[in-house]
Amino acid sequence: MKISFKYILSVLVSGVMLSGCLPDPAEEALAYQGPTVVEFKNHTLGMVNNATFGLDYRGILSSSGSTQTDSSRVISLAGYSVTNSEGRVTRVISPRTVDTIFVQLVGPQRSAETVVNFEVKTTSTAVEGTDYTLEPADTRTVTIPANSSQGRILIRPNAASFTGTERKRLDLRLVGAENATPNPNYDTFYVTMTRTF
Repeated sequence: MKISFKYILSVLVSGVMLSGCLPDPAEEALAYQGPTVVEFKNHTLGMVNNATFGLDYRGILSSSGSTQTDSSRVISLAGYSVTNSEGRVTRVISPRTVDTIFVQLVGPQRSAETVVNFEVKTTSTAVEGTDYTLEPADTRTVTIPANSSQGRILIRPNAASFTGTERKRLDLRLVGAENATPNPNYDTFYVTMTRTF
């Protein structure tokens, strides 16, 4: 009798423990089930701004008229210190010498790199080679490495080509990749460049 009780108890305990290893249906329901797409990602959206290490310190303007969205941001090409009426520095705005735009893969990661094509839209007011350069410079592609979900486009603004309060905008649009179409909600990204706060 003792042996059968221990046997029954061990079977019950093992069953409970093993059932904890089964996938949770609620978690499976949260997993992305749609088609594989590529999209722009504004990695600075939602960052807290403060006078020392916030968005302004990184050269991303967050004052009125310069609000970020999930598909745009305004960057400063000149450094400033903003003071209050008592002469105390209230904000530090650093020049943004390189801006990074993330392109992300939404769907399963791939064992090989994903090459995503993009274009500079004709609506851009910034001129490539004069107001900025792109990296990679030789192609209109961004590479998402194997077993990863994001790649990067680097923008190097040329602050010397901007005068006064002038603002110029770079408009990028994703064209797509092999077996990954652009997400129509996040296929365009706008970077506005200025020297003034």
